[in-house]
Amino acid sequence: MPTKIKLSIVLPAYNEEKIIENTLNEILRYLNNKKYSWEVVVADDGSKDKTSQIVKKFSDRGVRLVRLLKNKGKGGALREGMLKARGEYVIFMDADLSVPLENLDIFLKKLDAGSDVVIASRRIKGAVILVHQPFIREAMGRVFTLLTRFLTSVHEVVDFTCGFKGFSNIAAKKIFTNSQINRWAYDAEIIFLAKKYGFSINQSPITWKNREDSRVRLKSIVLETFRDLLKVRINDLQGKYENN
Repeated sequence: MPTKIKLSIVLPAYNEEKIIENTLNEILRYLNNKKYSWEVVVADDGSKDKTSQIVKKFSDRGVRLVRLLKNKGKGGALREGMLKARGEYVIFMDADLSVPLENLDIFLKKLDAGSDVVIASRRIKGAVILVHQPFIREAMGRVFTLLTRFLTSVHEVVDFTCGFKGFSNIAAKKIFTNSQINRWAYDAEIIFLAKKYGFSINQSPITWKNREDSRVRLKSIVLETFRDLLKVRINDLQGKYENN
């Protein structure tokens, strides 16, 4: 019988050879001091660099690689990683560790207390932003939130896009088995599905810092994001989220 795993951490990664080794070392240093059981799952989204080769070096230290042969997008990589995770609780985070690892235990306590989904928020009382995004990026993020709240009717959530979210295993499997958005609006779909399926959502204030070398280009994602937000609504109207 395999040992029961308390926590699975899922990291989506695309061409992260410059940081993935340091990231995994930092995560392992943190987890090795914990009494609960854990695993780390890296979902490589078809990287063209040495990300996968580096991750494989950690295979004997509790790190598993899930490798997509072709780039799907962060939402697609997350789906693969989350569905492969075996933990009682599953938390995904960005490979740049923009949210401090101390939030893992905060999230675990909230999940243990009965929350089905816990999402990090930079826009509620208690949140601290150490390094802000450029003004235009922050403004676009707020527009995305307003648009998402309108199109998905999830009015209580004020930060959809922070890349640090936790789930009970049951919630993770239900949500990610049915999710369909592979790219920029995947966060909105995840939270929409959490509410649709009746899972409780807890917003947790976090300390956050912007990644200075972010490779996201606003011009290339605005129309795609709007299209995918509409797709979430259309998918729901067409009953595509009722299959599992």
